[in-house]
Amino acid sequence: MSAANGADRQKWKVDENSRIVNKMGSTTAGEGPQLCLDILGARDENGAGVIAYEANGGPNQQWHLEVMDEAADSSGIRLVRIFSNMVGRRALSVENGDQIRKDMILEICYLARWSGEAGLVQLEKVVWGYGIPQAIILERLGKQLGKGTGDEHKACILQDVRAGMVKYTPRSAARSLVPVAAVLRRMHQDGFVYNDLHDGNILRRLDADSYKLIDLGSVTRTDHWLSELGSEYDSRWSINRDWRAFAVALLGLVLGGRQLDVWALVGTNSCIKVGDACACRWSSPVPDGNAGLLPDELEAMLAEYSSSWAPPELDRVHAALKALFAPRTDDNEILELLEHLGRAP
Repeated sequence: MSAANGADRQKWKVDENSRIVNKMGSTTAGEGPQLCLDILGARDENGAGVIAYEANGGPNQQWHLEVMDEAADSSGIRLVRIFSNMVGRRALSVENGDQIRKDMILEICYLARWSGEAGLVQLEKVVWGYGIPQAIILERLGKQLGKGTGDEHKACILQDVRAGMVKYTPRSAARSLVPVAAVLRRMHQDGFVYNDLHDGNILRRLDADSYKLIDLGSVTRTDHWLSELGSEYDSRWSINRDWRAFAVALLGLVLGGRQLDVWALVGTNSCIKVGDACACRWSSPVPDGNAGLLPDELEAMLAEYSSSWAPPELDRVHAALKALFAPRTDDNEILELLEHLGRAP
């Protein structure tokens, strides 16, 4: 919040896609970078932060304005409430900015706690001012694995794979992502879950064909969703969700750079429902009688690319994916299978 001064950064419009877009950076023709109100991390929950972010097609950037009152004269002034178009239909509110600082301090604590993990971006410096963190300086990394929440033309490793500039086998893909899997296991062992894993939060190192995890802003305690989902919380959203999202990142590399939609394939907390009403096709647990089987759509994807793989390698890929999509995941088993796949000749 700041005093009204007429600057472009304080001017907004609702575009044809129901986004609230900022004028800053636009030309008189309306061209230029489009920043719009975005629910941070697409978290459909009370207390989620709202930021200005590059416009994309996500529902976390779409809003509904409910007119509460209109001026009697011709000024056109309206009093509105602003609602998210995500499933929760939560209203935009002004809350204490101290929470943002608390979240930043939490992220610093997490970065320091797991600083010894090779698959986590390293904390280099924290800039403090009057006892308050002003900025976090992290090590420099390379390209994102995939486009993440960016547009279709976002520069990323999967784009390079599709263009034939980079090639991954199941062996090399598993080997390069094992450090990220090790970070997830460490988090889970310490009683935390990452919650926001997608290929935009996995970056390639500059000095090796290996990847690191960034952005710990959505980390929560493991049982964070227990109150919402009851006994099903871990099969629907928690440790299992971290591993299903990791599987989507792995698949992107082994399936020729295919850009899979992590939100559609793994789900978000806004669409997870217990019982038969679950909106996410890939949510665990799998139906009774299908334990140990992969989703049909995943089998079809593998069939397109696996003809060039030796039978033992295909078996190792299946074993790793079955562990990643299991109704109850086992972190140690997953790491063992990924390491075995990465070592296989």
